[in-house]
Amino acid sequence: MKKKGLWLLVLILSLTLVVTGCGGGTENEKAAEPAKQGEKNTWELIQEKGVLVAGLDDTFAPMGYRDENNNLIGFDIDMGEELGKRLGVKIEWQPTQWDGVILALDSKRFDIILSGMTVTEKRKESINFSTPYVNDGLVMVVKKGTTGFNTAEDLMDKVVGTQAGSSGEEAVKKMEGLKDTKLYKTYPDAFNDLQVGRIPVVVCDAMTAGHYLGKRADTFEVVGDQLTKEPMAIGIRKSDPELKEAIDKALAEMQKDGTLTAISMKWFQKDITTQAE
Repeated sequence: MKKKGLWLLVLILSLTLVVTGCGGGTENEKAAEPAKQGEKNTWELIQEKGVLVAGLDDTFAPMGYRDENNNLIGFDIDMGEELGKRLGVKIEWQPTQWDGVILALDSKRFDIILSGMTVTEKRKESINFSTPYVNDGLVMVVKKGTTGFNTAEDLMDKVVGTQAGSSGEEAVKKMEGLKDTKLYKTYPDAFNDLQVGRIPVVVCDAMTAGHYLGKRADTFEVVGDQLTKEPMAIGIRKSDPELKEAIDKALAEMQKDGTLTAISMKWFQKDITTQAE
């Protein structure tokens, strides 16, 4: 009886191992299965819908902002509408808070970021960029008549204002010896504080500074050296290489036929596109 019991135990253990082994093999096979055949990528879905949704900061003059009738205008708006025509889709603009723009892109609130987005190494860790289409850089803006700001070193022991989530924030946070950094949701908020004396200087994109100086040259001025030189591009999810390829192709055509230069001349009275270098 003891022998029969022993053999029965061995048989049960053997069957258990066989079943367990088969189950493990099935799980491994499932993990190795490729993506479902026929699944459409983002670019294919956009073409199917006929709509490309672009996220932007609609207070970022002169790239994308509201006129007195609340219509979107700016360099990026003109460029985006032309880009849409060349891609064969309609552009749908989706305003968003800039300090959460990359998270919103990853959450698929929109398909791309088209809002004068500076290409930085930090941002490249999270998203892809199109071919850059304009060159820009950071400058210092002060109230007219203010002295003592010539280089980045002159920002030491000062309170510096800039927009949250901007390349200005990235640059300022790398500077040592600042008294404080004051971050704003929008650049208009920063310039309002500059005007009333709450902060002595704003660090922002040169094209943004140019826009405000054009409207309020009696109030503000750009001083000192340009702090950085930075390209701007369209932000695209890393999971959407087909969309990036389509956008890059359209941008190359717009550069080649002079369309980007014409839009630049309209908004800046000079060619600031990457082709101008």
